[in-house]
Amino acid sequence: MPKPRVIVSGAGIAGTVLAYWLGKHNFEVLVLERSSPENQQGQIIDVEGPAQEIVERMGLLSEIESAATHEAGFCFIGNSGQIIGTFPAGETGASKEIEIMRPALGSILLNAANSFENVNFRYGCTITNVQQNGSSVTIDIQNRKNDSMSQETADFLVICDGMRSKTRDLILPSAEHKSCFKPLKAFVAFFTVPAVPQDKPYARCYLAPGRRNACIKPMTKELSSVYLSYVKFDQDLHDARESRDIKRQKQAIATLFQGAGWECDRLVNGLMDTDNYYFEELCQVKLDKWSRGRCVLLGDTAYAPSPLTGQGTNLAILGAYVLASKLVERPQQPEQAFREYEDDMRPYVDKVQPVPLGGYMPVLLNPETAWGIWVLRTIVGWAAWLRLWRYLPEIKAVPYDLPDF
Repeated sequence: MPKPRVIVSGAGIAGTVLAYWLGKHNFEVLVLERSSPENQQGQIIDVEGPAQEIVERMGLLSEIESAATHEAGFCFIGNSGQIIGTFPAGETGASKEIEIMRPALGSILLNAANSFENVNFRYGCTITNVQQNGSSVTIDIQNRKNDSMSQETADFLVICDGMRSKTRDLILPSAEHKSCFKPLKAFVAFFTVPAVPQDKPYARCYLAPGRRNACIKPMTKELSSVYLSYVKFDQDLHDARESRDIKRQKQAIATLFQGAGWECDRLVNGLMDTDNYYFEELCQVKLDKWSRGRCVLLGDTAYAPSPLTGQGTNLAILGAYVLASKLVERPQQPEQAFREYEDDMRPYVDKVQPVPLGGYMPVLLNPETAWGIWVLRTIVGWAAWLRLWRYLPEIKAVPYDLPDF
């Protein structure tokens, strides 16, 4: 019997984990990726709960832990740079997550998947058309370097190329792919700036009136990771994101944060100079169904939870593992495998996808007025001074009974 052949659209976290497990079980895997491997970008992400157990089963946990940022905790900062309250890592009741730069995690997972001869990665290409019948899927591929076209046929197609996937739109009815986004009325710019001594060892968070938030997290000796958040809808920011014009996006963000106090001017200057930059209007993806025939959606493409939940990476790793287990069990029945994958994963997604505090967490933690910020800082200051985190129950990751295969 020939090896089952799968095409995976997207070489991100979900795509590489899926390629690893299918490659390990003798599937022929072709992974298509728009960008090149050396152009991987992204900021700090968390690996916790079931995702940690999965990477341990891959034999990668110690390597991932070694590449972690080892952040000492986080501080709330006042207008003059004074520390309002410090919360040490490992003492706040948080789950035992690993914080790691996305490119570092991506590189580790990519190397693991590439260790199988039956797994191949092809970069600089996009899928422009999908046709499927009862026994196979045929795709048209555009080479972005020379604009040439080619075709590939496989037993099934897995689409995991991001929240705003164009490939997903090729298999969903028009009305459905246009309505799957659920905006959260928040915008975030992620980027890196040259590090300065005060950037370590703690992450630092600063609030400005108008629901603006600036956060600096330690990354390497040379670079720090920055998050600039604006927690309400803004038409200029929305239009800038839709335009995909990076210069326009950066200028819109700079206008909001220039002169906002603390080190915001330094961060704005760094924003204008950096190449490692990503800007997004925060949304979730919600779909009634994650598959169509022999095509299935995975990770953010199917159920993006948004950075506000901190679960994007964990869902990507878990979803890839569960999908792989179903395909290994039913390699000749992919549509049945897809249904079982969704039946198993959807209850978990429904638990972790909601934004905490009934969706009000970003608003409560980013007050509109200076008075509101003062109240929040006062509460934070007392909580830190009294070390109240010692009395908080441990926050554990949502468990999942992982299949063995």
